[in-house]
Amino acid sequence: SFLHGAVQATAAHLLKSYVEQTGADFLISQNTGFLLAPDTERAPDVCAVRRVSYEAMEKVRGVLRGCPDLAVEVISESDTALNIERKIQQYLRAGATVTWTFYPDTRTVMVRRKSGETRMLGPGQTIEEPDLFPGLKIPVDQIFKL
Repeated sequence: SFLHGAVQATAAHLLKSYVEQTGADFLISQNTGFLLAPDTERAPDVCAVRRVSYEAMEKVRGVLRGCPDLAVEVISESDTALNIERKIQQYLRAGATVTWTFYPDTRTVMVRRKSGETRMLGPGQTIEEPDLFPGLKIPVDQIFKL
């Protein structure tokens, strides 16, 4: 949907701007395929990968063998809770540090970390990832602004 695409583009833009302004050694992409396991291929809506990790990833059938440090999924009408939970678990088991799941209908963000921590953020709150992106502060409201 249009809203899904707009949220995805905003997330990618904000992450890319952070990388450009800070010189953080990350690459930002959209819909890049990753081979997380021999039988598991996923393409997060937006992802962040450390440059050194990207350079070491082998390309297999047009996708990268490995996992992004950050995987972002934007929920669309066709997504089921089971499917989203499966994706998040696959990213985290494969080595992602964190996943962000954006829910445009409720304007909320679920943050899941490899440590097991889960946080639900809503309007008026801020997404922060000090371990990956020191100083990054993304207001939840900004993600969903059209």
